[in-house]
Amino acid sequence: MTQAPRTFPARPQATTARRMLALIATLALAASAQAASKVYTSEADFLAAVGVVRTEDFNRFGRDISGASDHPASGGNFGGDFTLQGSWRIDSPDTARDIDGSTNLFFGMSSASWADLNFNAPLRAFGAWFNGAPPVFKIDANSLEGLGSYRHVATLEPTGSGLQFIGFTSDQTFNRLVFESALCCAASFAIDKLSYAATLAPVPEPKSWALMAAGLAGLGLWTRRRALRS
Repeated sequence: MTQAPRTFPARPQATTARRMLALIATLALAASAQAASKVYTSEADFLAAVGVVRTEDFNRFGRDISGASDHPASGGNFGGDFTLQGSWRIDSPDTARDIDGSTNLFFGMSSASWADLNFNAPLRAFGAWFNGAPPVFKIDANSLEGLGSYRHVATLEPTGSGLQFIGFTSDQTFNRLVFESALCCAASFAIDKLSYAATLAPVPEPKSWALMAAGLAGLGLWTRRRALRS
């Protein structure tokens, strides 16, 4: 009669090591799966994070242009990278809200109204100088993954109504920026020196991989010490 081979329980340190490795891997994957969007109030920091950007300063326009009165058939498309909708005016020269003394894009919205910029290509970064920004404005992302509707990416809150830079980067692509006034109040504001990009600047090794490397190094050292004590 052939005797069945004897089995032995796993060594405690080996079982613990495997559990620790599984935990480290889980943490790394969870970190990499989190949505990454960041808001910037410094133009220099924003440009450093984005790298190459396209810009629009509206200085190519030499007079006021309103979509409602001057170009009703244009749909707010003047050969740029985006289309304008809502209560907007290219203010040249800037008589409503000053940003840098040159032409800018002015929005005058009544209570609970909106205006938006629809970009021709998906973006991962947008920034601009604002003056008189409304209390809250939303950034919506187009359903580039085939969801069939716009998908909300972020809500940006200005730090005040004065001159300020606001920008953000996102790991989710978007192509529509919606500006909404508060339900109670009208809002008028100007934006200028728009900077936007479809890609972001290369970044150092992700934190998730750094976490994995540190965990594996610690696990190896711990396992070696346990083996020497055995």
